[in-house]
Amino acid sequence: MAASIPVRRVSERLNKVRPEFRLSFPGHRFHPHYWSFPVPKFPRTPRVSIVIPLQRDDAAFEQTLLSVLENQTEESQVIVAHNGGYTDPFELGEEIDFVIARSSNLIDLVRDAFDATHAPIVHVLGQGKTATADWLTDALDRFETADVAAVDPMIFDDDAQQSVPAGWVDTAGRYCQPYSKAGRRGGPGKPVSGFFINSCFIRRRVLGDLLSAVAPAMNDPVAVSYAFGCLLRQAGWSIATANDSLIHAPGLVSLASPSDAQRGQHLAAIRTRILPGEPGPSFTEMLSTALLGNGSIGEMIGMVRHRSQLAAIRRAVDLDSVASADQLARVLSLPQHNHAPRRAAA
Repeated sequence: MAASIPVRRVSERLNKVRPEFRLSFPGHRFHPHYWSFPVPKFPRTPRVSIVIPLQRDDAAFEQTLLSVLENQTEESQVIVAHNGGYTDPFELGEEIDFVIARSSNLIDLVRDAFDATHAPIVHVLGQGKTATADWLTDALDRFETADVAAVDPMIFDDDAQQSVPAGWVDTAGRYCQPYSKAGRRGGPGKPVSGFFINSCFIRRRVLGDLLSAVAPAMNDPVAVSYAFGCLLRQAGWSIATANDSLIHAPGLVSLASPSDAQRGQHLAAIRTRILPGEPGPSFTEMLSTALLGNGSIGEMIGMVRHRSQLAAIRRAVDLDSVASADQLARVLSLPQHNHAPRRAAA
């Protein structure tokens, strides 16, 4: 569990940002003193909606929230999604939108926070990750390119003192390999293939399409992140990396799947469903990655046996829900209508 930031150091650091504007809040079980937050009001039409999902670690969540409150701009809206167990001890309800989700699962939190977002760009920042000064600027600027659907920030590993893109790549022997672990063959120099849902920037309209394309019953964060990336590729979108958008994290910890075998089975089935014409890893490459790389024998077996999951993935993923960049441009030029309803559980 991530440690809480010392209260005195937090207050001193935040007060330097805007010493003339202070809001004091009574402490609670983690911080028994008073905190002071420089919290700018967001405008009616913000440029970015920042979603901070609270899963099970209050201390890690508070680290993330504090960093956002310290570094956000007046163009941002902040949304906290939780399962109903967070009581807003600092009375930030007038500055932050709180959304109660159906569970503490990461995908459920993002899905239920979506309707509260107002900005054209949505930024999801998972608990334990901390924002830095001007981390929004470069990422938001990347969306000036019309076919960019999503942007990966850079993650700075506080332990290893290195920064890498926050997204994933497909390597010769493994699907959805975190960029930090991809190594020489699939890492440095290769563009990211997708993003992980707990650290990304994405166009709101595109995120709405993706959430409609994937049934709510499919809520493994790794599988959903991979499906999102494959769907964007199928629709002709690109994913950019913002080299000057820096997020700190205590170690390059990636999202985890329930099991190695399930990871391999689900990701290979997703790939076959969405991108059937693209070749997959060879048995030799899968075995090499399992024995010498970041994979495992269990994951390799799951990849080989993925066809048993194809029927379930066909029911869970709709290939026609994600509009291309050209289609979206045509839609935006017409009078606006309500977004299509979310898909029901498979």
